[in-house]
Amino acid sequence: MKVQALIVDDSPVVRQIIRFHLTSYHCQIVGEAGHARGALDLFYKHKPNLITLDLMMPSVDKMSAEELFETVKRESPTTEIVVISAVPFDRIRSKFQVRGALDYIVKPVNQFSFQSARHRLARAFPGL
Repeated sequence: MKVQALIVDDSPVVRQIIRFHLTSYHCQIVGEAGHARGALDLFYKHKPNLITLDLMMPSVDKMSAEELFETVKRESPTTEIVVISAVPFDRIRSKFQVRGALDYIVKPVNQFSFQSARHRLARAFPGL
């Protein structure tokens, strides 16, 4: 099964780094968004298996990254979400993992920070 991924981050540079890592794992990038509202539209359009989600983005049309997370998990519980954030607190990490995040990566994004996500992605998508 080809893993279709949606990258959500307000930084074009970070999106490029995430794209590099996901494509090296043979994921197909179906869209990129710089805010949660645009990501929700792309989610409905492409129905990705995987979403990477930055938590610290400006709200657009009063939709936050956390609201996007909750909407996706409610409407498509099998869609995996990897949270990527500059917030390093264990309390926040635990909150999202309890809510169903596949992983929680603390920025900066690099090959080392992506290592745990790679293992979790391989378990979630055995053909990866």
